[in-house]
Amino acid sequence: MSRSEFRRMAAKMDLHMRQLSAQGVNDSQVIIDRMMGYVPEWHAIWTGTSDDQLAALFNEFPEFYRYARLMEEASEAERNKPSRPYDGMAPFSEPDQQRAARLLTTAATLEHGYQMLRKSGSELPIKDMDELYRQWLSDVDRFQSSLRAQGTEPKALEYVTEGFGRLAERIKKLAG
Repeated sequence: MSRSEFRRMAAKMDLHMRQLSAQGVNDSQVIIDRMMGYVPEWHAIWTGTSDDQLAALFNEFPEFYRYARLMEEASEAERNKPSRPYDGMAPFSEPDQQRAARLLTTAATLEHGYQMLRKSGSELPIKDMDELYRQWLSDVDRFQSSLRAQGTEPKALEYVTEGFGRLAERIKKLAG
């Protein structure tokens, strides 16, 4: 990815973090939950930039930096747990991980898009967002069906269903 792509992603996360702050959302776990759709982009930035590039993004986008700190703290806390409910579960295949990442990224796009369109009062782009939302719901359903057909462990399916279900509920509220 290019520097401009990393910058675009950081700017998008920074804006969403500012929106959450304006809504009074300050609890770390709630922020992480509400920013779940950005995890693939966060990971791409974290692993795809040099230390200097990352520092420049942090300097330019302070709320992106705040999100990065929250993610790092949460990751460290997770690593330090003596055990986790998902320990021992087989990881998803690389294609399934990529599908999940695309679904998460689309969810973030939908959440952010609906928030911005609602503020502007425009109706035409909302129809486009509604179509993207319907397509996303269909894609999530196909993803879950594919995992079931592959014999994915029930607990892993439960995590997928719960995570995408929370995202779908938030997007539905924004779309309504």
